Amino acid sequence: MEQLSFRPLPDMVPFDDIVSGKAKDGSEVLMENYDRLIQLCYQNWQYHFEFLNLGYLAYLDFFGFCKQLFPGIPDQAIAKMVQGVDMELFRPDDELKKLAALGVRLGLQPAFEDTDDVEATLARVGAAEGGQEWLAAYTEAQDPWFNFTIGNGFYGHDKYWIEHQEIPLGFIKDYMRRLDNGEQILRPVEALIAERDRVVAEYRDLVAPDQQALFDAKRGLAATAYPYVENHNFYIEHWTMGVFWRKVRELGAVFVEAGFWAEPEDMLYLTRGEVRDAIFDYVTGWAVGAEATGPHYWRRRSSGGGASSTRCPASGRSRP
Repeated sequence: MEQLSFRPLPDMVPFDDIVSGKAKDGSEVLMENYDRLIQLCYQNWQYHFEFLNLGYLAYLDFFGFCKQLFPGIPDQAIAKMVQGVDMELFRPDDELKKLAALGVRLGLQPAFEDTDDVEATLARVGAAEGGQEWLAAYTEAQDPWFNFTIGNGFYGHDKYWIEHQEIPLGFIKDYMRRLDNGEQILRPVEALIAERDRVVAEYRDLVAPDQQALFDAKRGLAATAYPYVENHNFYIEHWTMGVFWRKVRELGAVFVEAGFWAEPEDMLYLTRGEVRDAIFDYVTGWAVGAEATGPHYWRRRSSGGGASSTRCPASGRSRP
């Protein structure tokens, strides 16, 4: 999805394309890339359900097995035996905490006085002693961990860290403050692992010897698969949808330049099928040198057609 691009069509086809016998004018790329974007988004959501369903299946199998062995076992005890400790879903926040700790070590706290101004904040950091070291770490953390939203990824208006860096910078500023106050901000990973291993060992010792291998197998499978019940949120809702919405706005900006509507987000009023119709109108009008109907048709539809919801182009479903 990152490799797909949406650019306005040029005033004229490059002459080299003509004399080389290319036989295509480049307008087909817009339609190809849009179709590919929808297909890739759909494909990623297939992975979503695989992550989710396999995780639940493995966990419920182990859960039922434990209830048979220990009818009075608390649900929380079963969850502790398979809990993920070092999961991808935690990584974005962990990266911010590491950056905060590095900033405190380098004495960069004054540079974070106004994190709402991203450009000025990063400029102050870069000008400070040790600032370049911090900026290198900050840049490295962005891919992929800043593909994270303060929403849930389902909506085109969700704000992602990579596009609104005042959000992660504000979190880093707060973590630095807490570190200066002597607070512990890192997750107690070692303690969580020790607690998990303790619970597993205690219950395993109560299992009959001829059932211990089955207990180990079921618990091992659940411990492997169940973390994806949480991790899929990062892979799909955050990372995938973050890229998807960026590409949607990129295509929306092409239509803005062509006069179809006023803002890139206005494309969210269209279903995925209507977007394809709009692309076809745009490229065919350009190809024959005629005025596209889009600037007249779509502006009238969005302003006077009673549109009251935004839509996800991948699903066609209305969003309030």
